[in-house]
Amino acid sequence: MFKFLRSNAKFFYWVIAATFVGFIFLAWGMDAAGGRGAMQQSAAVGEVNGQEISARAYDQAVRNIQASYRRNAPDRPLTANQEAMARDQAWEQLVNDRLMADEIERLGLTVTDEEVLQIFRDSPPPEILQAFVGEDGQPDMEAYYAALGDPNSGIDWTQVENWVRQSVPRTKLVQMITAGVAVSEEEIRQLYVGQSGRAVAEYMGVAFTDLEVDEPAEGEVVAYYEDHPGEFHQGEKGLAKVVSWEIAPSPTDHDEVRALALEIKQAIESGEQTFEEAAAIFSEDGTADKGGDLGTFDRNRMVAPFTEVAFSLPVGEISEPVQTQFGFHLIEVLEQEMEDGEVARVHARHILLRVTPGEATRDAIFQRAEEFREQVTSASFLTLADQDTTCKVLSPRPFLEGRDVPGVSQSAAGSRFVFRAEPGEISPVFYTEDEVYIVMAEGIEPAGPRPLDEVRSQVVQAVKREKQRAEAQDRLSPAVGRVQMGEAMGDVAEELGLLHAVTDTISANSNVPDVGYATPFNMVALEAEPDQLVPEVETNRGLFALRVLWQEPFDAEEYAARRDQLRRVILQRRQNEVLQAWLDERRAEAEVVDHRDEAMLSI
Repeated sequence: MFKFLRSNAKFFYWVIAATFVGFIFLAWGMDAAGGRGAMQQSAAVGEVNGQEISARAYDQAVRNIQASYRRNAPDRPLTANQEAMARDQAWEQLVNDRLMADEIERLGLTVTDEEVLQIFRDSPPPEILQAFVGEDGQPDMEAYYAALGDPNSGIDWTQVENWVRQSVPRTKLVQMITAGVAVSEEEIRQLYVGQSGRAVAEYMGVAFTDLEVDEPAEGEVVAYYEDHPGEFHQGEKGLAKVVSWEIAPSPTDHDEVRALALEIKQAIESGEQTFEEAAAIFSEDGTADKGGDLGTFDRNRMVAPFTEVAFSLPVGEISEPVQTQFGFHLIEVLEQEMEDGEVARVHARHILLRVTPGEATRDAIFQRAEEFREQVTSASFLTLADQDTTCKVLSPRPFLEGRDVPGVSQSAAGSRFVFRAEPGEISPVFYTEDEVYIVMAEGIEPAGPRPLDEVRSQVVQAVKREKQRAEAQDRLSPAVGRVQMGEAMGDVAEELGLLHAVTDTISANSNVPDVGYATPFNMVALEAEPDQLVPEVETNRGLFALRVLWQEPFDAEEYAARRDQLRRVILQRRQNEVLQAWLDERRAEAEVVDHRDEAMLSI
């Protein structure tokens, strides 16, 4: 097959990109390697229908997803919740891959050399073409051909061939699963109008906030609650106890930062560097690029310790390190403004050194949590926690899977653990930027309607909204009838005390005063016939009637140019939905065992 590929090189320019994509993913994985919580590479993190998912495959998938997060926000570190989300997405990806591989094997889906050639020639995957995108955003075909014909390009053609042979059967399966998906012309046109349409409309209506309705009687509240159980349904909720240790600076961290501040002060006073240079290098403050200049301020602008020193410091003298809640400051007063013999305002600059937990402090906190985890059992969880004066114990209210555990920020990992664990099971040590925590699962509160007492205020509001809607219809209906008979909308609205206005030029996502932002009103205005009165459109803010005064003419030429792209967008969305439904069905039938928590505990 290798010779086959080389002999048909002109058809395979895009294959090179597959290799580069693989190299890129490998590099991402290497960059992301290390850190706390990495799996042992020899361990299995789970099984699907008796077939193991290796820790190596899982870690690589996690790192790839984390890398995609970093590309979207390269200047920000990943949060603990993003780390947890990456782990869950990687797990779901690997489980789905296994389910699809089983189906491919069951159906006997394969790929022939002829099929490979046809795919290379007629439909090179866009994921591959992206690796050689030029400055104009289009694939650089010359670069493809040049790399293909270069025997020293370093391309592993065997790897490329394997990638193609693995991807084609999967593509065939997806095509079989989604074969019945269709997109209508009306749907394409609606998407085009939603993206490109503009309109101006005249409207009248009633705002719900302008309608005062009586408080509903108890019988009305109960009846609404019983008739609308779906509105007050809640998913499963986790129950747990949590022990956490704050990652806070130690006295040693404060001493080290203060010592650094003294070294900087000495360097400035000795002439080794100027205040401005030191500020640019060391200051952890928005004024660093301005030499630490704070401008002129009075006694009310800064926090008390800073103010006390700044207003007592002689001009040109650098203060001793001043501690505030922000850290340690070195202050220099540049000018003083006097009033009635006292300093009223000063012009000053500063260097701010924030106090954060050092590596030794973090290690000590992590070690304390690890020791607690090694000692504790479900029976001793609360007892040992109460004996540890360095931690806090939480009994959070029930929480949804994947949401933060109440009282612990960035704790989605702990939340998800509870839904995988048996009651009494104790989690590994979880880490966030601000704290370390351990969760003891206490069970799952089943899904179902929330008790009326918990949602009473919501039910009352819903009943009042129904009454407001009915009253709004009673007020709007006569006005609509009169406008339909030929009276001017503005005159009718004024006489009957209704809201009335003409919109600016609006799109699907525009904000319309009194009506709301990106509401159904907008799409109605974009799709209704000009001069046609639409008698009723409801938004969260009220009930309205509208008439389109102007619409941007439908651009048939532009629509024709964009039609295929819009169709692909809708088709891809529908196919993804169908594929996900198929995967959900297979997942429900499969035997899936998740060992990730046990693998973490075995490290």
